[in-house]
Amino acid sequence: EVIGPSSAEASQSFTVSTHQHAAFALENITDIQSQTNLMSKYSGKAGYALAAAADTNLHTLPQSFSQIVGTLGVDPSEDNWLRGSQYLDDALAPDDASRFIIVRPATFYSLQKTGRFTNADYAGAANAVRATEKNMIGRILNARVYKSTLVRAPAASQSENWFCHPLGVYYCSQQMKTNAPQFVIERDADVFLATHIYGYAEALQPPVTAGGGSATDVFNVLVRGVS
Repeated sequence: EVIGPSSAEASQSFTVSTHQHAAFALENITDIQSQTNLMSKYSGKAGYALAAAADTNLHTLPQSFSQIVGTLGVDPSEDNWLRGSQYLDDALAPDDASRFIIVRPATFYSLQKTGRFTNADYAGAANAVRATEKNMIGRILNARVYKSTLVRAPAASQSENWFCHPLGVYYCSQQMKTNAPQFVIERDADVFLATHIYGYAEALQPPVTAGGGSATDVFNVLVRGVS
């Protein structure tokens, strides 16, 4: 008899249903009299707006994570980060250098104050130099560190930061499309439209033991911190 992972675990449905767009009209007189290529400038801004909107939506996910460390409005401690890493280890999340941490700037600087992550005695001379001279913390606890102002802040001086494995999140960008500007005679303007169709969700993990069971969000940890 061979016993392995169960084929009867719970399933999860994923839907690509978010549709966002950004548009602007560039009037002919404004375009002609400008010394700047306004179409290029604002089409780039439209693309950034759509990407930032998707990021903002993704950053709503951590508030629903069931595994939580830290306190809102308080710098995460070294023990908080260690407990978060243990949560992922306990869940058998692959420790394959693909784990990631995303924090707001204020929480990033709390990491800078943690000697274990930036002091040469612990992190090594090269990492200590990067932390102090280049303001970079490349990796802690085998997780890549990213800094973003789009991380959710539920209230002033608070943040909901990520400590996760990529398998804990679904994100599917089905279409990021820009259309050629169309001249609208009534406006005497070229109208530009960019559109983004995507879906996102927390990915639930089935149990590794035989016999089925509920899928849970064990590849994700919410690290509460400061903003």
